[in-house]
Amino acid sequence: MQSRREVQQAQSRGSFRKRVRNVLLAILVILLVGWVTYAVSNQPRAAARRQAIQLAKKYGHLQDPQKFYIYNRENTFYTVAGKNRQGQAILVIVPQKGGDLRVLKQADGLSAQQVRTMTRQRRHPSAILKVAPGVFNNKAVWEVTYRNSKGRLCYDLINFKTGQYVQEINNL
Repeated sequence: MQSRREVQQAQSRGSFRKRVRNVLLAILVILLVGWVTYAVSNQPRAAARRQAIQLAKKYGHLQDPQKFYIYNRENTFYTVAGKNRQGQAILVIVPQKGGDLRVLKQADGLSAQQVRTMTRQRRHPSAILKVAPGVFNNKAVWEVTYRNSKGRLCYDLINFKTGQYVQEINNL
């Protein structure tokens, strides 16, 4: 026959195991819900990326897709950066609502890194949030989204070829 102490110890071990099991199940459920939420919310971006890469390969002769950008201003453009058949770095800009694709040689304009450096030197932002190529007034531009030193949201449009500022929106 078991003593009262042994019975209590056995019950507390069982209770501890149940608590550990419940905590592990709760963590698993939270991770699963987080993963499903991420997958569902990222699905439109992933679909746009797949379609833009497919069009860039077919019509822009893109061989090696490397980066994907989304530009939203008056119209939405998807840009795929990569290399063409000759190994040249290119950007293929695909309009969301159809139309002509633009194929830009990176050597003919500024790179994303050059635009970041230019913005840091001229604007002294606290953080650069996004750099994306797109089309504004029928010209290729880089859109730079950043927070200024006061923490306010700012947008600059920079001409792809010349590096001149096309539009500035500050302190939103």
